[in-house]
Amino acid sequence: MNEAVLLMTMGDPSDVRGVFPYLMKLFTDPHILPAPGPMRPLLALYISTMRKEPVKEKYQAIGGGSPMDAITERQAGALREALRDKGISVYHANRYTMPSIRDAYRQIKEDGIKKLLALPLYPHFSPAITGSGFSVLKALAEKDPNPPEIVYYEGFGADPRFAALLAGRMRDALKRLTETLKASEAGLPGSGGPETGLPAPPVSVIFSAHSLPEELISKGDPYLDHVLCAASMLQEELGDIRTRIGFQSKGRAGMEWLKPETDEEIKAAAVCGDRGVLVVPISFVAENIETLYDCDILQKSLAASLGMKYERTKSLDDAPAFINFLAALALERLS
Repeated sequence: MNEAVLLMTMGDPSDVRGVFPYLMKLFTDPHILPAPGPMRPLLALYISTMRKEPVKEKYQAIGGGSPMDAITERQAGALREALRDKGISVYHANRYTMPSIRDAYRQIKEDGIKKLLALPLYPHFSPAITGSGFSVLKALAEKDPNPPEIVYYEGFGADPRFAALLAGRMRDALKRLTETLKASEAGLPGSGGPETGLPAPPVSVIFSAHSLPEELISKGDPYLDHVLCAASMLQEELGDIRTRIGFQSKGRAGMEWLKPETDEEIKAAAVCGDRGVLVVPISFVAENIETLYDCDILQKSLAASLGMKYERTKSLDDAPAFINFLAALALERLS
């Protein structure tokens, strides 16, 4: 085996003990905190110290840690099995948690890999996110006197096959939401109740993407264009159902982030008389703090306070169809 795939993602603390180290790695990244070099570690220490307890509370609220790193490991294992007969190895690395990109690269070299596909698990490309991981990998290759040939793949968010996978999850979630609303309006207990013969209640579908500072977009970051393209492809699957686009999980204060926020779109849906809202987190392919806390706790609570039922699409995680899609991508890109 002399060809391989490196799955790349941010990582997410698996327990509260990992929160502070995670924050430190995040804020010492010049792509995230573009402060002068000598100042960045001090600023990172200050920000991480101030944020660690509130962030720990979020992880406690979802059970004490995120499942994302474990899911990424399962994704890598499943893809490894899918590509074994093709002679292609599979590795995975996280930008801010273990295993690191440096550790993965060391193993790749030890295994004699000659051609490597860098395959981020971010659907939409941004130099500040995807580019951060790429920069680490490129720096390692530049210092290597005999590096493997590396193919950098920017993102699959606009791939029709990926859109079809999300559309399937979206239809399942819409069915759950509609059945819950019909049962509620018929006075039946519980959710997912039987068909009542009532017409489908009005709902909105919100395509929710991770937010970025507007300044990055104004400087040419293509992330917003990629998100809008992906949302447009999914919108075609829904017919005449009302759709919206929102941005969630914005970062530090003191700068403008992409608008509208998903919370504001949930409020707008209530003003329009919608009885339910379906949130489709199109930026994530594995459950993490932003789906399990920002969506399942904060957004769901907001919808309930507005008298609406809430549903969201579940992440693809290591679903066989998603792994098969990644395997097809790998074969295409490595060829």
